[in-house]
Amino acid sequence: MSRIFWLLALSLVAVLTIRPLRERARPQIEFVLNPIYRWEAKNRVNEIYRVLERERAQGTPLPTPRHFNAFLAQRDGADAAVDPWNEPFYLAATKRSYYVGSAGPDRLRGNEDDLVSKTSMVAPGK
Repeated sequence: MSRIFWLLALSLVAVLTIRPLRERARPQIEFVLNPIYRWEAKNRVNEIYRVLERERAQGTPLPTPRHFNAFLAQRDGADAAVDPWNEPFYLAATKRSYYVGSAGPDRLRGNEDDLVSKTSMVAPGK
């Protein structure tokens, strides 16, 4: 009995941590994983926001929304530019503010299930 438990536990860890396995198992287990994915994406969105704020405080120009994913990929690797649902993180900016977001479980940007950072009052590139 304990062997079966450890085998199941190891399989679950593999599915959660290895992206190709996670993608193959997604349709069957997504409803269970979405709360974990939401937590992971919200933490990553806030982490990216803090990085941008530190860059801005040091006087470094921030990336434009168009170049945001290249900035993330160059800084932290290609996997760092996508959320747990394999959608790119985004930077939304106006003339006076910006925020970082994830499209969330429905993979559609700009609706109520998006996970977003707080808003900074200085736009990127300024």
